[in-house]
Amino acid sequence: MDALTWIIVAAFYAPLHYLVPLLVAAFRSSDRQRKAQLRRTAIDCTISMSLGFLLVIWLAQDRLQLAMLILFVSMLLPYLRLLLARDSGAGS
Repeated sequence: MDALTWIIVAAFYAPLHYLVPLLVAAFRSSDRQRKAQLRRTAIDCTISMSLGFLLVIWLAQDRLQLAMLILFVSMLLPYLRLLLARDSGAGS
């Protein structure tokens, strides 16, 4: 796949990757913690999307199904921190 194709894929993938985790972080955090929580979630989304896309671009030539599975899993990674934060917050 050429660079333009990957840019188009990223343009459609990014809103899905960022929007829901940021909304979850915004609704679940208090006013005092909201800014920090949103920043951490945006960083998580950026890291998981960047690493996911690097791996997917590398794998897409030979193993497209595995590459798409990795892209899907990388979309779920920001939720892991959100769930862990909730569990640790519930115990205090």
